Amino acid sequence: MSSERKNTIADAALSLLATSGARGLTHRAVDSLAGLPAGSTSSCCRSRLDLLTLALHRHASRNLQDLQADASRLAAQEPSLDRFIDSLAERIEDWTSPAKRDRVVAQIEIFLIASREPSLESVVRQVHQGFVDATTAALARLGIGSPEEVAIGLIATVDGILFGQVVNSHLRPDRQACRAILMRAVRVD
Repeated sequence: MSSERKNTIADAALSLLATSGARGLTHRAVDSLAGLPAGSTSSCCRSRLDLLTLALHRHASRNLQDLQADASRLAAQEPSLDRFIDSLAERIEDWTSPAKRDRVVAQIEIFLIASREPSLESVVRQVHQGFVDATTAALARLGIGSPEEVAIGLIATVDGILFGQVVNSHLRPDRQACRAILMRAVRVD
């Protein structure tokens, strides 16, 4: 099966998770939403766990693409903690925008499912470690002490802001508020 077809299936699965929750995620529903012939999703993903794993990897890939684009822009400039934090605050603003809100909802739904499914939990842990490694490397380049420890806290802070936007979208912090929160997360005493 082509990677394009797998991405189509994964994107439909993520959309269903965001709009219908875990109960709405079926192979048949993915086929229907993706406009694929019946059985296409089952051919790609034999089990629901396979489908969730595919969706999780697609979600992580899309987020990493966003972060890599940010990193490329930052690499063209002199390294600066302020620029890094500004870029991350912009990224949060983008991810919490109405156009990308469903991505965050789907992520939370997958994390909830993973909390009850050990094999998916290990995939989530592996994907999370990729984000920790990338953030650690960025913080080390900036000269931040204990970069892995700070990275873990910074990612938890970002996840908290994203979760807060899903349940309290009317309290969406502006870029300056995000920047202040993130700057506190990076400061190690």
